[in-house]
Amino acid sequence: MTDTSSSEALFPEFGPVTAEQWAAKIKQDLKGADPNDLHWQSYEGIVVAPFYTKDNRPADAAFYTAPGQYPYLRTPKTNQNNWLNYQVIRVSGKGREAVDKAVEVLRKGADGIHFILEQGYDFDTVYLIEQIDLTQVPVAYTVSTEAANFLHHLLAGLTRKKVNLNQLQGFLKCSPILSSENYKQLDMEHVQHLMEQTLDSPNFYALTINGSHFSNKGATLVQEVAITLSIAVCYTNGLNCDILPVERIFQNMQFHLAVGTNYFFEIAKFRAVRLLWAKIVEAFGAPASVAGALSIHASTSRWHQTTLDPHTNLLRHTTEVMSAVIGGVNSVEVEPFDSTFRKANDFSERIARNIPIILKEEAYLDQAIDPAAGSYYLEYLTQQIAEKAWALFQDIESRGGFIPASNTGYINNLIKEASSQKFKDIASGKEVILGTNKYPNPNEKHDFDPEDLIQSKQFDNTRAAYSYEVMRLATELHYRKKNRRPHALVVHIGNALQEHIHASFAREFFTCSGFTTQVLKFDTPSAALGAVKEMDVQVIVMAAPENEFDKFAEAFATGMRAQHRQGPALILADDPLHLKDELRAHGFDEFLFQGCDTVEIIARIQERLM
Repeated sequence: MTDTSSSEALFPEFGPVTAEQWAAKIKQDLKGADPNDLHWQSYEGIVVAPFYTKDNRPADAAFYTAPGQYPYLRTPKTNQNNWLNYQVIRVSGKGREAVDKAVEVLRKGADGIHFILEQGYDFDTVYLIEQIDLTQVPVAYTVSTEAANFLHHLLAGLTRKKVNLNQLQGFLKCSPILSSENYKQLDMEHVQHLMEQTLDSPNFYALTINGSHFSNKGATLVQEVAITLSIAVCYTNGLNCDILPVERIFQNMQFHLAVGTNYFFEIAKFRAVRLLWAKIVEAFGAPASVAGALSIHASTSRWHQTTLDPHTNLLRHTTEVMSAVIGGVNSVEVEPFDSTFRKANDFSERIARNIPIILKEEAYLDQAIDPAAGSYYLEYLTQQIAEKAWALFQDIESRGGFIPASNTGYINNLIKEASSQKFKDIASGKEVILGTNKYPNPNEKHDFDPEDLIQSKQFDNTRAAYSYEVMRLATELHYRKKNRRPHALVVHIGNALQEHIHASFAREFFTCSGFTTQVLKFDTPSAALGAVKEMDVQVIVMAAPENEFDKFAEAFATGMRAQHRQGPALILADDPLHLKDELRAHGFDEFLFQGCDTVEIIARIQERLM
């Protein structure tokens, strides 16, 4: 952070600019538009202004500490902003092929390996120890079952080889949450056994708190942070502190968080996590230095990953990793850009591995510790996220902690409410997913079977883009069967601006859904009916003046149904409120407008196309 006591200004020819001067300049540039329209509110409830000055700096002294100083908001790092670049490798059977692949990718630039094991019992730890020096290479393991047995075999193998366990590096991530949806209980005995086995391995984290699970389901940043902290406290309270002193538990604990596309918010999130973790460490009476031992592992967001126009994922992943490393994380892993629809392959894994390498070797992001320091905006965001996450954390604790709050459905309801709002904003176009609900690639070719993908259990239906993807893939199936794309016709009646907006929204929606689209303008419903009733289209969208709904409904919709009993889907590009039942009776199937929930519309049209 800039030394405010220094008398030397970087550019002395420029005087200070007040908040009032900034506001006056903005008002002038807006040429009559309301400056308040530049304010916006995030999903976390944080109001963001168009500019920030020193008057917006937090009063909390924690924001004015140096790197390496408690409460480590600016990271415990004091030399370089270094981080580890893990590559994920999925393991089957004894895992020898996975180990051989790990040796190869380490040679190609990865710093560490993250093995994903379905179960740990069969994994050949002896072969792993022979091929990779685990005292020099950080290796992580996600084990769905038999984690304790796996860890026992690994450590026993190292002991037989007379390897000093003090030098073991990496982390273990298992599934101690016994019910993945309801989180009925946490397996304390299992986790305690894991931590007891690694008491002699201070650089190996046996307990990884998986906050990324919630983020990848659509949780807000505040929810991800608060729930992660709540689980960490739940484990700390549940473990036997007579055997495991609280400071040893904390030193053996790591957070795994997802990093999304909200660039500045994500930077602030990681700083806020460390600030709040320091408060928890203090509350448990552990030494202040223990807070600095927290390791944060970040992975690129599954929630934001797309199947359509998949190379846009490379842009997302680059900014996501930048947010993570500027926020001071200890390690990162990047999902291959095509992982939603294709098995692991050398090309996409190489690109994923190279993103952190380029940010380090060419962008030099490892050379500056907490480059976000001194940004009024980022300091404001850090404070806001910390305050709101702490309030939610206290709310969860007031309900008895993580387990009781989960058992009552409180945690799931929080995430469901947040994800539902995000889905609505994506459907309305308010939230943009490049290449999916905005600026789709009309010439995109798919080298996979859309039907097989849609029906696959591996096709993640909790992602932000899922509804649009299923719609587009259904359109692709129609194209392959009929050798032509389905056609959506937007019928625009009248000259009012609102009808033009509705017509444009409808056209963009169906264009993004893979349809060929066309807009035709008419003066009257009868003229529209005469022109389009013989057209070969799958969807007709009507955009007409609100005060004429009751007039054109019978003239157009009833006329179309008389002509085509099983004809195109008829959709009104507006929200008719109390007239919905009447309009449905006349033949309209659905109502499409900005802010609507498009799930039912998509389902109905899919049925017609399949």
